[in-house]
Amino acid sequence: MDKTKNILVLGAGSLQVPLIQKVIEKGFNPIVISLHDDEPGMLIAKEKVIGDFCDELFTLEIAKKYNVCAVITDQTDIPVRTAAYVAEQLSLPGINYKTAILFTDKYKMRKRCKEIGIKTIDYKLCNNLDEVKNFYNNLKTNIILKPTNNQGSKGVYKVSRPEELEAKYEKAIKYSRGNAILAERFIKGEEIVIEAITINGKTTNLICGDTYYFNIEDAFSAKQRRFPSLKDTTTIQKALDLNISIIQGFGLQNGITHGEYIIDGDDIYLIEIAARGGGVYISSDIIPLMTGLDTCSYLIDFATGNNTQIQITNTHKHVCYLAFYLPEGIITEIVGIDIIKQLSYIYHNNLDTLYVGKKNGNISDKTTRYFIVLEAQNQKELDYRINYIKQNLKIVTQTKNENRPIIWE
Repeated sequence: MDKTKNILVLGAGSLQVPLIQKVIEKGFNPIVISLHDDEPGMLIAKEKVIGDFCDELFTLEIAKKYNVCAVITDQTDIPVRTAAYVAEQLSLPGINYKTAILFTDKYKMRKRCKEIGIKTIDYKLCNNLDEVKNFYNNLKTNIILKPTNNQGSKGVYKVSRPEELEAKYEKAIKYSRGNAILAERFIKGEEIVIEAITINGKTTNLICGDTYYFNIEDAFSAKQRRFPSLKDTTTIQKALDLNISIIQGFGLQNGITHGEYIIDGDDIYLIEIAARGGGVYISSDIIPLMTGLDTCSYLIDFATGNNTQIQITNTHKHVCYLAFYLPEGIITEIVGIDIIKQLSYIYHNNLDTLYVGKKNGNISDKTTRYFIVLEAQNQKELDYRINYIKQNLKIVTQTKNENRPIIWE
């Protein structure tokens, strides 16, 4: 096989589809790895491999077998470390492996922030329940328990009372893959999200937005992420400066990043930062809509050694993703999907996965949301369009006791 045409793509979920499509569009052959052969990305891949892309040695052998010229991923944290490992082993362009670890381990993120003089949320790496209890008792306030290396808010739990500690620790540890749990002080503040690009060690912030969360216990997922941010200019600039300091302090030389920050009074703290583009099509849709930068093309060009010049333009658009949950039960009625999908200002969404008779599971994490990307010329127009969608999209779920509508809040 021609090495100049085979690109290894890690991940095949709906969020990886734009990247796979762009690989094909640019004349390359995507070799896609996933655990499941029915994922959307596997259905369009020319070559697909069933396997665990978290297994670095396995993935390396697949890369060698197909004699790939590049390895890429986007909009998902889990394969970032593997992609860096394979690229480094094969002397391909990519993120340094040690740097990738910093961007995929929440404990190491905080430890590195301390080393470079950046203030962090109070935290402790806990190897057992007793260490969690000691941290909670010493802090004397609510805490959050997090696996150090997971995504989609899986295994993240807030502890508000001592009697919750054991049960929530046991839940969190199930997602830790045998690793310790990160415990940290809970901060109830407003969140800012920043997408950035780094080229040859120079970081440029691309877009900055605001996050609005569902009022659902232990879901920790956004009902909306809206760009640009409506925070005051001083707060936004402080967050943008912090984002650049962290990326450069972590040693990233090339790549795109997705950083999440929380405001606590006069302080802004890192929640987490990833060496990949933001999920829910922030990377593939929202960044291009607001800056004109084709992120998928950039990722492929960088990974294949074709470091072309990029152009960033402020389009002055207002863009967001709007998300919703469905109650646990069976969908009995759907109205308005075709109307919504035909709107000129609607972009990527996962409404096609909905159908009458579908069984909805528990609301457990970000991965069970449904979402719509939309744009507008100003904030007022964006608000109007969001309200229009909410008024015209109707989905009824039959639960054990009653029929319930979409969960927007």
